[in-house]
Amino acid sequence: MNLAQVLRTAPDAPSAFQSARQRSAELYADILAVAPGGDGRVDIEAVQSRPSILRRTAALLSEALPPGTDRLVCAAPDGIAVTTALALHTGLPFATVTGAGDDARLTGEAHAGEHAVVVVPLVGAAQDAARVVRAVLDAGMRVSHVLGVLDSSSGSGDRSVADVLHERYEVRFHALFPAPSTFSTFSTTDQKEVDPR
Repeated sequence: MNLAQVLRTAPDAPSAFQSARQRSAELYADILAVAPGGDGRVDIEAVQSRPSILRRTAALLSEALPPGTDRLVCAAPDGIAVTTALALHTGLPFATVTGAGDDARLTGEAHAGEHAVVVVPLVGAAQDAARVVRAVLDAGMRVSHVLGVLDSSSGSGDRSVADVLHERYEVRFHALFPAPSTFSTFSTTDQKEVDPR
């Protein structure tokens, strides 16, 4: 193939020239560069205010979406920016979960029986992701995956988010990257995924 054919068939220009591994490592480096919290944590608001980072994050998250996904769901307001970017990239509609604890409710257009994927930009404690999953299930939808950008739960000493979600709801968890406070170094092979395809 010549260069024009490669560019015409690639989903975007970076994927024509870089492997998924290279794009992932570059995105992670950019996330860490724009959002240092000083104490090793990442300021997720700074990450979500950068269009370049949101576009590349959406491209990587879209690769983890299971076939047959009908709708994306996120917790408001934290997940709206990343979920909007993913919705624009994939063309999938999304709904939000508002409220906390027993008051958590799905808002926006959503239909019982739809296959939903929950999007969480910064995954902390397992109960935070579980709250969103529970609200989606209570609305009569099916959930197979929770997709995260940064996973800060890995070094918390508690059971992993992946274990809790799988045990309680038979939901798979995939995070693009570990949060920097949980790992001092990162290689592109350190991505956390349960039941990869």
